[in-house]
Amino acid sequence: MTVGARSANSLVRSAAPSSPALAAFLSLVLVQGFHEVEHLVQVTQRFALGIPDGNGVLGSFADIEPLHFAYNTIYLALLVTVYVRLGLHRPGPNAYGRLITGLLTFALAFQMWHELEHVFKVVQYVALGVNGTGGIFGRGPGALVPIVPIPLLHLGYNTVAYLPALAAFVLFRERTRQR
Repeated sequence: MTVGARSANSLVRSAAPSSPALAAFLSLVLVQGFHEVEHLVQVTQRFALGIPDGNGVLGSFADIEPLHFAYNTIYLALLVTVYVRLGLHRPGPNAYGRLITGLLTFALAFQMWHELEHVFKVVQYVALGVNGTGGIFGRGPGALVPIVPIPLLHLGYNTVAYLPALAAFVLFRERTRQR
């Protein structure tokens, strides 16, 4: 094996998850990272490029309310999995520190709110037979308090739920590398 091949192999091994918690955490970052990009593309299409029905890359093929609900449920499940795998649900101090615990707790709590928003949207979707319902705060059919355009609202929701989890992942990787 050449020196270059050995370096490439060690790079792959160092990037590979070394524990179930890390594997779940990496999945969380990748899944929600892609979702974040989808929302950025959607907002760019609608507000910068003037495409009124711009729905992102994958959203152009399948943009239905139950799919959004499923995606957000997967992210919530990954957050719960990471939280439990790291033992953050147990009382007392943990090995990862207050900052990681606080970031993941905030991300989990906020994603629960985001999930509730999608529950409202699915109920509205079924009741009204319309895609792109308003949910609680989005400007759209059936909205309870129509304040914000739906694409901007959900970009905001996804960003607020993702950035703390991403920061926790970076801190987690640094702490686990130092051990």
